[in-house]
Amino acid sequence: MVEWWAYLSDILTFYNQRIANQDYLRTGDLPESVRRLIQILGYRPRPGIGARGVVGALLNKQITTTIAKGFQIQSKPGPGKQPQIFEVDADTELLPPDAISADPAPDPLLIRADSSGRDSILLKGSVSTIKSGDEVLVIAKGWNASNDNYALGIVAELTPENDPHGATNTRVSFASPLGTSPGAQATDYRLMYSTQSAHAWQYPADEVVLDDQIDLESVSRTIKPGDPLLFEVPVASSLRFESVAFSDEFGLIEIYVPSSAPLLASVTSYSEVVWFANAPDSSHPENPPDTSKPAIPIPHSRIGFKTSPAASHPASDFDSFRTGLQLRFAWQDAGTVIGTPATTFDGSNPVLSAPGRVFPSGSGIPLQIEDSTGGGSSAVGSAGPASSSLLVSGFPDPPKTLTPALRVLFDLLPVSRGESVPNEILGSGDATVAGQEFVLAKSPLTYLLGADSSSGDNYQSTLKVWVDGIEWKEAPSFYGQAANARIFVTREDDDNKTHVQFGDGVSGARLTSGQNNVVASYRFGSGAELPAAGSLNVIVHPDPNIKSIRNPVAVSGGADPDPPSQIRRYAPLSVLTFGRAVSGDDYEAIAAQAPGVARARAYWGWDAGLQRTAVTVYVGDDQGAVDAAIAALTIAGDPNRPVTVKLAVPIVVRITLTVVTDPLHRAEDVLGAVATALLDTEAGLLGTASRIGKAVYDSEICAATLAISGAIAVHGLQFEIDPGIGTFFLDANVRHAPGVGAFFQLASSNLVLSSEVGENVD
Repeated sequence: MVEWWAYLSDILTFYNQRIANQDYLRTGDLPESVRRLIQILGYRPRPGIGARGVVGALLNKQITTTIAKGFQIQSKPGPGKQPQIFEVDADTELLPPDAISADPAPDPLLIRADSSGRDSILLKGSVSTIKSGDEVLVIAKGWNASNDNYALGIVAELTPENDPHGATNTRVSFASPLGTSPGAQATDYRLMYSTQSAHAWQYPADEVVLDDQIDLESVSRTIKPGDPLLFEVPVASSLRFESVAFSDEFGLIEIYVPSSAPLLASVTSYSEVVWFANAPDSSHPENPPDTSKPAIPIPHSRIGFKTSPAASHPASDFDSFRTGLQLRFAWQDAGTVIGTPATTFDGSNPVLSAPGRVFPSGSGIPLQIEDSTGGGSSAVGSAGPASSSLLVSGFPDPPKTLTPALRVLFDLLPVSRGESVPNEILGSGDATVAGQEFVLAKSPLTYLLGADSSSGDNYQSTLKVWVDGIEWKEAPSFYGQAANARIFVTREDDDNKTHVQFGDGVSGARLTSGQNNVVASYRFGSGAELPAAGSLNVIVHPDPNIKSIRNPVAVSGGADPDPPSQIRRYAPLSVLTFGRAVSGDDYEAIAAQAPGVARARAYWGWDAGLQRTAVTVYVGDDQGAVDAAIAALTIAGDPNRPVTVKLAVPIVVRITLTVVTDPLHRAEDVLGAVATALLDTEAGLLGTASRIGKAVYDSEICAATLAISGAIAVHGLQFEIDPGIGTFFLDANVRHAPGVGAFFQLASSNLVLSSEVGENVD
């Protein structure tokens, strides 16, 4: 009997302990226990929330049209996913233009290093006017010898290069550095090649030709004032002359010898002169012979020129170098010099251009910018009348880097998750029954982010109920309601189905009797799983005026119903807030309950400028979470205390460890359980609910691993951190802290597990 009583006592003790554990939030592990306890607190768990977003519409014709509220758009699901329905939130007028292709400002510099590190210049389009080995001239537009803004170069290579739109440009690389100004702008220069050349006139007259003039051996009527004129002497790469003075027996003599820099002049005049081979006086060949002899004319060109200040030489200086002196002229553009097209756009240079198109004029125009990957960013734009340039601002922080080509979307549609059920008959009212209750046929009921004055929450239901054609209002509870108040109360059961309950005639009115006179309209669908950017683009019911839907910016704000771990932590805190934020825990609890907020952490600080305490709240995991937290804290926060809401920073980590397994257990099963212990959404040490600012100890990782049945030892643990550069670095400390406003993020691909078979522990 004593032994039986011991067995019974042991069983009773077990159940007493089990019952006691279920009586406290921190120890209760049954969902029904958690739900019962929070009902005592008067806390209603947050239901699933539908995501919100904005999509762009492209028109079939550039005409004005209106998209009606409820217009449905469906997502393209990924593998193993279900399609989601989104609907337009309000009647929206669409105006042309619907979208404009635009380009960010190109790199303005003239000289850029090519893939081999050589100086190079980019020309628009495909270029066939020059080839490797050609000598070309890089010269400032409008050059008139007032400066030295030019350089000669030898073409080393021509390489085709595609711009973001797929058009081919040509990169001209040079055999040696050009030596132009480092800040030279591409739009200020030309790349030219010479099409003609001629030698200098070899037989000068005794009469000195005017300074800054030189004669050619032939007539060349392609020369005109303003053209470049290049002097070449028979010394390799020696095209400029400099003076050298020395003394001999006749005294000081100054001559000009070739130097290593080019000499370029600007033509100031052109004329044609005639000399006569049989002139009566050889010193004056311009004089014709007497009429008794036939004249033998020799026409040629006379060119006036001007050199730059750094290399000014009169024509008379060239007399001793006339033999072999050659002049190159008739320079033509090899192509149009352009800046290198931008390969990224993040708003740091906020101007987009669309040559040949006109942006809508105005300031603060909401828009989305779609890039070549189908992703994009929201922004606002400003443009003047008939402007082909758009000033972009309002990028999210941190801004997203986009890859051109870009398309600016102007016709935007606000959308939210949920498919409409227009008129569902809930049932028949019976005035003799108190507290009638009905269940919605579709689930989950869609709740959307937005202040709900009736409940004080920052989300609201899409449910509307009519009784005998009269709309009744939803209330947070029956407490304090008048006996004739036309209200109803909702709740979600364990299957996430929504129950609609009416009053008992004491707190809230009873339903009137009637046949199928209780009708509901609502939307269903919610959750944290969101369509990826670019995938919300399927038009459910085609509209003749809509060509397609673009979704460059992902929707946000969706959330699953509060999990038990969230309820345990924040239900007591939310009750203590009494709807307003005073302590740091209050700010954290209110932000954590906002739709789409996966994690929250409040930090107190001192604002030296305002001389008061300030609160910074970090939330995860996207901009929608930040917006939701701001909305919630705006309602409940202290208006006299500055509050800043920031997006928490994920720190990517990689964990490597070896698990010694019991030989009686399958190693793959043990490793799978270890992965769950570290990655599980609810209970995982580094799962999706990993707390902001929470340090992780090596001992915690080991403890979580050894808690798995079949794991008997751990070794080779490595905790590596990626500081944001794509490379992991080993953190040799036993305590790993993410820092203020950051949290560790461990993907399954970064959890490297291996196993060793240990000795049989039995």
